[in-house]
Amino acid sequence: IDRDGVINKKAPRGEYVSKWEDFEWISETRTAMKYLAQAGFKFIVISNQAGIARGMIDPDELKLIHLNMKKDLQHDGVGILDIYICPHHWDINCNCRKPKSGMFHTASQDWLLRLDKTLFIGDDPRDCQAAYNAGCKSIFIGDKSDLLTLSEQEQPISVSTYLTDCVSNILEYFQQGNTHDYN
Repeated sequence: IDRDGVINKKAPRGEYVSKWEDFEWISETRTAMKYLAQAGFKFIVISNQAGIARGMIDPDELKLIHLNMKKDLQHDGVGILDIYICPHHWDINCNCRKPKSGMFHTASQDWLLRLDKTLFIGDDPRDCQAAYNAGCKSIFIGDKSDLLTLSEQEQPISVSTYLTDCVSNILEYFQQGNTHDYN
């Protein structure tokens, strides 16, 4: 699952959530994560954080944000297995910045996950591209019109304004054995 724009509200363009006091939950996502956790799901957060390279986010503050986020979700019964971030500037051309799939492959190796049996939830077309590049499917939180530049293969299995609206599609997807496509 992506963080900014999915778990918490995004900062205005060009700005970053740089301290815990700026972190604002998206309540629908938190509700959906609780429901999915009750159904046995665990989560890994995969997030671009170029604000580190740009000097706008202190790495120690980011660790504190993630620690507090994990603690709050643990109180809800939601397990966050791990958090992977790309701290690099978008001009670096690293392998970890989404839409590249480096963080997905690292998570797969660390947690012995089959990416073809994994869904990634994001709010940016690059999240869908990264999921496709990693060999997994995606859920898009946002407006379908934002996805017009994606190829047919990169399209998410579900699109909605809120993750709560996608829970039934996620459950059905895994009950179907990852073979059913949704639109």
